[in-house]
Amino acid sequence: MRAATDKAAVAAYAEEVLAGTGWEIASVHRRGTRLEPPDSYWSLMSIDINKEGEERELRLVAKGALNDAAWQKLSARLQGFASGGPVDPINGIGTPRLFPETQHAYWFYPFDPSMPNLALANDPVRIAGVLMGPESVATVLDASRRLTVERVRYMPEIVGILRYTLDLPGMPARIFGKVQPGGRGLRAMKVVEGLWRAAAKYPGYLNLPRPLGYVEEMGMMLEEAVKGRPVSGKRTSVEFEMCGNAAAEAIAVIHESDVRNDVSIDIEREIARLDRVMDQFAYVLPEGHFLLKDLITHMRERVRKTTEEEILPTHGDLKYDQFLFHNDQFTLLDFDYFAMAETSYDLGKFCGYLVPSQPKDWSQSAAAEEVREIFIRRYRELRPHATMQRFQVYEALTLALRAMAYMWTQLPGWEQGAESFLVLAFERLKSRLPE
Repeated sequence: MRAATDKAAVAAYAEEVLAGTGWEIASVHRRGTRLEPPDSYWSLMSIDINKEGEERELRLVAKGALNDAAWQKLSARLQGFASGGPVDPINGIGTPRLFPETQHAYWFYPFDPSMPNLALANDPVRIAGVLMGPESVATVLDASRRLTVERVRYMPEIVGILRYTLDLPGMPARIFGKVQPGGRGLRAMKVVEGLWRAAAKYPGYLNLPRPLGYVEEMGMMLEEAVKGRPVSGKRTSVEFEMCGNAAAEAIAVIHESDVRNDVSIDIEREIARLDRVMDQFAYVLPEGHFLLKDLITHMRERVRKTTEEEILPTHGDLKYDQFLFHNDQFTLLDFDYFAMAETSYDLGKFCGYLVPSQPKDWSQSAAAEEVREIFIRRYRELRPHATMQRFQVYEALTLALRAMAYMWTQLPGWEQGAESFLVLAFERLKSRLPE
């Protein structure tokens, strides 16, 4: 599977697709991978091309099945899109191509089997029509020529984020669009609208982008752009240190809000996710398999001995890099996983992601510990009666899931990183909350 989806194989396929167009390949880079044993594997590749001084970048997904049953499922899903039509990524046609002999497929962005209308979100004319409303065709066409569409992030079958820059008076200069499968975009839109109202009650504690609307035909939520850059993973930076206090204030407001949701996060289901991952570890890292098996046993024992915490609205994916930083202000992003959960769910997740994956020296780990203490202390100041008796379980859960992510990505040195997270998860599970 690696041979069928590596850079050489992708370059050969891209050359075939580009033959006769005048475009030439300059380089091929792997942007991400995901291994899901025993069924599937995919790579996201960037392909830099040029033609007579013009440069462009294409994105290609190489997805393969690791057994016959998985291939039958994948090929049946893609067959309806792979009708033998042209593959023309230069003009935004990324039709999938199936290779039964090696049980893998290629497709070019903006095609995506889970987000079939992603291509519409990349069309300047369609987007200009959405932004301008019921204007004349000439007005929309003129606006489309003043509109720049940029891909910000693409995770195959999960999300596509685009930035729209419009050079027109009276319109927001920059707007972000987020395309998601199913009805997730509309759900996120309702959540953000509710939190926008809740944030007004606590000025300065929770800052988030202003929601602008939901485009049903594209499955896309629109938000006004905010200034700033994501908080970096440099643990000794000023912004990372300040993030602990800001995160505590933001999640305290969310916990106190009345924004409800029909999605709930149950601790037993979360641990059950680790049961499945434990089986995957058995294929690729036996040592990790036994560590995780023991950890799961101790986590379930801790849950059995504690009472359920208060169920509250929660961000669902609270991490330092979900914050934008600008002029000492933090803006929280990405409410796609918003749900009802126990108090400690997001607290444990935030702390679990503070730990550096590959620290260069002791100061990185020491800085992460300091931010962890600042975060917990500030949260408890704001919500002194918060129920946190399962905090250690949720923090250990997050660290175990980070070990899982290491296993999926298969980056060099992933084995040692995965084992380190599992060992630390044991330590956190047995530790006490900072005073």
